[in-house]
Amino acid sequence: MSMTLAQPTTSQATQLSIGSMEMIQYDYRQFPDSKPYQHHCCGLLTMSCNGAQGLAEYELPEIKGAFDLVRWASVFTSLKGLSLTEAEQYIQHHADHWGPDKTELALSALSDLTTHANLHILSPSATILPPRISRSYLIEHGLVYYSF
Repeated sequence: MSMTLAQPTTSQATQLSIGSMEMIQYDYRQFPDSKPYQHHCCGLLTMSCNGAQGLAEYELPEIKGAFDLVRWASVFTSLKGLSLTEAEQYIQHHADHWGPDKTELALSALSDLTTHANLHILSPSATILPPRISRSYLIEHGLVYYSF
């Protein structure tokens, strides 16, 4: 999988690093527009950096038995503190070991984060937008919450 992210073009690019990440697993049946064929294990990965936020949803094939989100997502902890460029390289380097679901999820969240970080760099005086999805809504509908 080869995906190159648009990196910030200013000197601030090397200073931007992933500060925090969260994973929420939710029950798709709690949402009014859910369809019966949707995956049973789904949720959201959030990456934050200097007030910018990147989001990516995940849907995993039906899982037999218990699913341990913390164990499954533990590979992402290595991204915390890396610059956006380093994080992209790290993800691509570990893609074979992580598999396509984790790799695509991480790259998607990182791409979204990069887009929003770029917007903040281009217009630093712009007001930082509140999260696009209410944290309280996700927590209320979440089955598992993991912050790292």
